[in-house]
Amino acid sequence: MWIVWRLLRRPLSLLSQALGPINLFWRRLFSHHSESTAKETIHDVHTSHNAIGMDYRPPVVAIIHHSTNAIVGRLEDNIVLKYPRYAWWDFPDAKQKYRAVQDAKASFFVEGEILKVLGDHPRIVKFLGRFDPEGFKFAEADKGNLQQYIDNWFPTMTLKIRSAWCLQATEAIAYLHSKGVIHSDLRPENYLLYSCPDGRVDLRLCDFGGSTYGKLVGLNLPDPGFFDPRKPPIPTQATDIFSLGSVFYTIMSGHWPHWVDGEELSSYGCRVDELFEKGEFPAVTDLYCGSVIQGCWNDQYDTANELLLDCSQVLNGDHGI
Repeated sequence: MWIVWRLLRRPLSLLSQALGPINLFWRRLFSHHSESTAKETIHDVHTSHNAIGMDYRPPVVAIIHHSTNAIVGRLEDNIVLKYPRYAWWDFPDAKQKYRAVQDAKASFFVEGEILKVLGDHPRIVKFLGRFDPEGFKFAEADKGNLQQYIDNWFPTMTLKIRSAWCLQATEAIAYLHSKGVIHSDLRPENYLLYSCPDGRVDLRLCDFGGSTYGKLVGLNLPDPGFFDPRKPPIPTQATDIFSLGSVFYTIMSGHWPHWVDGEELSSYGCRVDELFEKGEFPAVTDLYCGSVIQGCWNDQYDTANELLLDCSQVLNGDHGI
């Protein structure tokens, strides 16, 4: 229960400041664990985590991923559908009766509005339109997501590849912030990998249902290891910049900050939050772009554009692989 645990450790002034949005972020307490468990029962996706019923079952041919609010399935060749777990449109009282349905509906509304704001951009997942009665069509990431790639292929990732992906990850956030959007859930899993005609593999950012845009406040905060527990649990641009430091660290080292093989996610979350709260971060002096990583963790960058400029200089302007 990361947010409650964080709040209880704070001075009362920060506690009162944070209590307002706490309900908006409640889903974040359980989402990462739910996603991890879900991968083990992917064959039974429509019933394994939907105890309240109201299943939504569009005509997808294969399930690729699922989380607390959404399922991603292959709709046809090279096109995936992100759709909600619950068919709330068929159950008029569902939103009032079930918090999970309320959260899912809010998440899809927020993501739909933000996708319209972001439009088409080379660092944003390619949106192919709405699906009736609910869902978003996207171009399928033929190389999976960044976390999967690191887990399976890190030894083959050259410095040029890692540098390019760090730069591209920053380009995505600089673009988001220029549009007034805060992602608020940055981690390698939310960067997708696409093959390019010239042989490169490029990053695109996805998953905006928990993001913030103006008065639209999503449901997310970053996971432990990608969030600064010294800050109030309220999404800001600084939230994304801090998370980028941990994304860079994962790309360069092959693992999350302070990760120990075999550790349970709940234990890791508590331990890394305690270390980060004391300002104890992994050593980065021997990592390429270590100074940039440290700068993200230490609030050196006021804007994503400042970070992008520094990345461009440190990473020698490598935009490709």
